[in-house]
Amino acid sequence: MRNAITGADLFEAPPLPPGLEYHPDFLTRGDEAALVGAFAELPFREAEFRQYTARRRVVRFGRDYDEGIGEWVDGAPLPKWLAELRRNVASWRGADEHAFVHALVTEYRPGTPIGWHRDKAQYGRVIGISLASACRMRFRPYDNQQDRDGVIVVELAPRSLYVMQDDIRWRWQHSILPTKALRYSITFRTRA
Repeated sequence: MRNAITGADLFEAPPLPPGLEYHPDFLTRGDEAALVGAFAELPFREAEFRQYTARRRVVRFGRDYDEGIGEWVDGAPLPKWLAELRRNVASWRGADEHAFVHALVTEYRPGTPIGWHRDKAQYGRVIGISLASACRMRFRPYDNQQDRDGVIVVELAPRSLYVMQDDIRWRWQHSILPTKALRYSITFRTRA
């Protein structure tokens, strides 16, 4: 692996690939505790992808692109606390909150990974918030997947936020190594 970047050495490490931003301490500890508390009310279910059932559990909100039928479908409305977080993220980015059409809350039990992938092409900008514990997110160029030296690893600290757009969104894949402790994430996506 070419780079392992943590919050502590982020500014001393080589630059992140174009379109990838990392912001440690985006949320306060109090904000994080309130969000994790709200998750107790969510109906988490194992994530399903085509014929594969993942080990992580998810709850989807807003509009989602259903590849099976090839169109956008309406999902559950955002609960008040998630709509407020979306509004805050959009305001921070200088964007319209309604541009973020999809929200996903994910629970990663200890040992849960995510394999190499790119988000659905129908989604545009992706903003993720990491909660409860850290994880290691890897990135590799899509056109050079066999180059192990091309892999970049970013440690996502609790309460941090990352943004994927432009090159990192379209020309790279990402994955998450198995988590060491219970972790949650909230992901907001725009339409492409």
